Amino acid sequence: MLTEPSPNQNKKDLSVSMLAANLYSIPIVLLVSAFTVTPFLLIWGMKPFRTGFNEFSNLFVFIPAVLIGVVLHEIIHAVSWKYLGRKSWDTIKIGFQWETITPYAHCSEPVNVKVYRAGTIAPVIILGFIPVLIATISGNGWLMTFGFLFTVAAGGDFLILWLIRKVNSDYLIEDHPERAGCYVLEKISGDNSEIIDKINQ
Repeated sequence: MLTEPSPNQNKKDLSVSMLAANLYSIPIVLLVSAFTVTPFLLIWGMKPFRTGFNEFSNLFVFIPAVLIGVVLHEIIHAVSWKYLGRKSWDTIKIGFQWETITPYAHCSEPVNVKVYRAGTIAPVIILGFIPVLIATISGNGWLMTFGFLFTVAAGGDFLILWLIRKVNSDYLIEDHPERAGCYVLEKISGDNSEIIDKINQ
């Protein structure tokens, strides 16, 4: 695992604690949720959404759906970083931080920022946006509830994308092993080097 920058790199920590990530992501989640649920309600009204929500709330449905969804969420992160970043499985770890009740996927080697962004957003596209889109077209309240839930569950991922929004597309990203976020590794090239603190400007 790369923990210190090499002589020709600057290293910037863009991360927050898991607990802070859960708190900071709340306004992002509210905004995104409004955009996912509102079209469904405008087209189909409350009745199908309420029916689907009630069906999904059945413990025999809710518990397995959530458990499977959470596991898939982290697997999608891991698979995306592995294949898009061309990493070995030895560099990928999936786990659970019990202190904050937060599952996580971690890649121990740096990847290009484009790969990191793609791997970060992939779960919410597959488990959130696509089910929401299908539900909005079909009027399926159960699928809408599922997609909404896993859009909300991606609040931490949206926060990470916000944290790295100004990172140059040529930089490398090293996933933080314990916190929500990452290290940015900026290569220094003679007089063309940039100060990585610009990221936070």
